[in-house]
Amino acid sequence: MAHDDTIHMAVPAATAGDDAAHECVGRLAASATHELQNALAVIRESAGLMQDLVSLCGEGLPHRDRLCTMLSLIQEQVARGGDLAWNLNRLAHAWEEDGEGPRDLGAVLEEFVALARRGCAMRGVELSQGDGPAVRVNAPGLPLRASLLRAVRCCLGEGLPGGPADDMAGEAARSSRPATGGALVLRAALHDGVPGVEMDFTPPGTRAASGATELSTTSADTARCMQACGAEVRQAEAAHLRFFLPCPNCTA
Repeated sequence: MAHDDTIHMAVPAATAGDDAAHECVGRLAASATHELQNALAVIRESAGLMQDLVSLCGEGLPHRDRLCTMLSLIQEQVARGGDLAWNLNRLAHAWEEDGEGPRDLGAVLEEFVALARRGCAMRGVELSQGDGPAVRVNAPGLPLRASLLRAVRCCLGEGLPGGPADDMAGEAARSSRPATGGALVLRAALHDGVPGVEMDFTPPGTRAASGATELSTTSADTARCMQACGAEVRQAEAAHLRFFLPCPNCTA
């Protein structure tokens, strides 16, 4: 049964310098992505006009088929670039989210998946968003996304960057090998009144119907790294790992 609960998140203490840096990066990125969207709009309209002209010229136009294919490709890539620019603009405004009222966790995941998909694909991992309940949170925008990125890096076999969590993960986090396949699905979730992200990870080289129950060394390292990152292990089998990552600084 779907929930539509608003969970209030405590905003962590931040220095004036941190706030100024976040505002600087956010404002500059927001301005740049607006301009990028304007540039893409001009390209889209120009390609559309050229498609109209090609259509008016009829079948007698030299290389008509190649032109039509090229213009369709331009429109596809403009749409792709527009989606990325839109989500990047949402990320640029993340620093403003603190204390602004409840936000849809699923919408945050949509933005995150769109921007993080390429990095996962470079490791051979297919990143996607799954269906989950409607969960609304008052979450500090940047820490929430940073927590997600750290968890995704664990699944990619990159371990954790320096810090207390890295010390907790030990050699397992530092020695794990980059993924060369698999799938990672993120969805909004609510466990025992705590909002967070459920993460289903199919490690490289495993099959859902294999029947194996023992974790490989790499999967076990991933599970330990995720625990060091603050995630709870919900299911651990050779062909499937399920984690629950609570939203940072949650007060129900």
